[in-house]
Amino acid sequence: MDGKEKMKEKLEKYSPTAIALLIGELTAMAGAAIKNALSREACPSTTALLDDIMEELRYGHNDTIGVLGPDLRLNANLVEKVARRVENEGLFDAVVTTTVSNKPNYRKIQDEIARSLGLRFDGENTGTGVAKKGLRWLPKVFGSRNDKLNDEIESRARRLRPRMLAEEKILVILRDVCSNGVDLEKVGIPYGIYHTGCKLLLTSASEDVLSNHMSAQRIFTL
Repeated sequence: MDGKEKMKEKLEKYSPTAIALLIGELTAMAGAAIKNALSREACPSTTALLDDIMEELRYGHNDTIGVLGPDLRLNANLVEKVARRVENEGLFDAVVTTTVSNKPNYRKIQDEIARSLGLRFDGENTGTGVAKKGLRWLPKVFGSRNDKLNDEIESRARRLRPRMLAEEKILVILRDVCSNGVDLEKVGIPYGIYHTGCKLLLTSASEDVLSNHMSAQRIFTL
């Protein structure tokens, strides 16, 4: 009995419905395997990409580097590996990492960078919710809450900027940059001619954001 006859004999033991389900499962598995193979073929290995980024950070003259990829988790994992390598090799005096997301929370971004640099924003108003509730009329007289928040962010930027300038070489990793990007001056990040020792490593799912909004000089595709 040859292979075809043996297979036919086995299939005769199953109902048509069971055979159809089995064929469907095998087709789906084959499709997934092909998709994964094509994905691996299209993208360079993470290790090779990591080496290329490290090479750029060591010897490149670009101050703004982008990592483009649709998978935010993979992007984050890659830049975490970059940060570890940079710290192990001592390429920069300081490495700071923060997440931008779709609607940048500038206060949170400043907090994360300042925390990495050991900077505290003292003297800020941390009044209780009860006190704010009792003074709801104040914003109407002395300006909106948004105005006060913007003033606070600007004040923080003035303190953050000299602290970053104190680091001769600093790597700033901004993850998940979306929409119109992030206003680096508003955060208080000096770069380019204002701090030649500062390099930016950005991750985003949008090439437009990296190229046009953040002016990345070199983009690596994940």
